Amino acid sequence: MKKVLLCAAVLSLAACKSTDIRNITSSVSDIASIGSATTTNTTTAPGYEHSPVQYANESEDISVHRTGKTSKDYGVIRSIRAEKNPNGMTMVRFVAYHLDSGAALESNQYLYSMDENGWMNKKSILTLDTRAKMLNSGEYYLKAKAKSGDFYTTGMVQLASGVTNVVTIDLQ
Repeated sequence: MKKVLLCAAVLSLAACKSTDIRNITSSVSDIASIGSATTTNTTTAPGYEHSPVQYANESEDISVHRTGKTSKDYGVIRSIRAEKNPNGMTMVRFVAYHLDSGAALESNQYLYSMDENGWMNKKSILTLDTRAKMLNSGEYYLKAKAKSGDFYTTGMVQLASGVTNVVTIDLQ
């Protein structure tokens, strides 16, 4: 095999420039070394190292009823619209959609109040479906889960005082 490659290289070099000759000879020597490496009993080429996995589909176990933030925000908190209510109390109501299709979803939301230092309250406030829930105004960490399927939304929400806060979320 090496002799055939050498003869082909010599015949092709007759009409080439000196720089072309150098390129061809280095290519031929590379080809010859690859051929000799594959004829040995080793399973990998010399100098080859297996790279670590470049793509990984990592998932996070989201527990909506346990205190704690997720490593990243899931889903989207689209908008918070304020509606007047007859009592003048602070209330919240959620409207949930699927992030990809835009279909309406039923979901339960867990709100964890945050204090001025950024500490999260251990006890959550549960809101079911689209029913309005009375609570204090302020900053909350939201964890929402669809009733059917593993679709979530997490993130911070600021609720205004004395109105019904209608929060539109997209579950991912």
